[in-house]
Amino acid sequence: MRAFQSLPARSGRIAYRHRDGRLWGEETWSLTRDAKGNRCLTAHCEMAFGSDDVVRDSILAVDAEFQPLEAYVRILNHGVPTGSGWFRFAGDEAEGESFSNDAGRLSQRMAIERPMRGFGIHALMGDGWLSATFPFAKGPGTEHFFGRNLLHSLHHFGASGPRLEVSTSGLRYEARETITVPAGTFDCHRVAFVGMTNAHPPYVMWISADGDFLYVRGVVEGYMDSVFELEELRG
Repeated sequence: MRAFQSLPARSGRIAYRHRDGRLWGEETWSLTRDAKGNRCLTAHCEMAFGSDDVVRDSILAVDAEFQPLEAYVRILNHGVPTGSGWFRFAGDEAEGESFSNDAGRLSQRMAIERPMRGFGIHALMGDGWLSATFPFAKGPGTEHFFGRNLLHSLHHFGASGPRLEVSTSGLRYEARETITVPAGTFDCHRVAFVGMTNAHPPYVMWISADGDFLYVRGVVEGYMDSVFELEELRG
């Protein structure tokens, strides 16, 4: 009889804070890697910012090249469920099956081109994975656009839908840096979003260079004016 052996796993917690240090949300996440190198991320996000009070539970599975395979998202607004959806990515097509209070029952199909940047689930760990396919070897200063990028919501906190939505934003590689956050010291890529089409304020993130593309730190300017940091890490 084969002895039980759990999958390689990591888990952690990211704090969402105003610049003055006040906590306005948090994200607890875990990821596993299977025998083929596929990874599965689960993320529970809770936040209260201005008039928004949002809870999201998400699952995102990617292959060894961080190309999305499938995802699930469930959303609460002000403590009340407002939508859920399942998404699948195969060949040259993405499909979504969802229900939300704002759009009702939806069955969607969209053409995709590979490599994709990823699939946006609004969890910060998911944001980190959007940089996994970036051509870092070209060095700092490189900007890269993947064309049509898919995500589950255009709302800045992912509070709408979920449904298949399209963005055309890209990424700019700014630097390779070693930074220290409450969870420890990490070798990171500093990456900025560019060309965002949903009026999102300027956004820079530090992503681990260890191959798991962990979200270590992020800074958003404008009305959000917030800092996100990895405060706990296990595995």
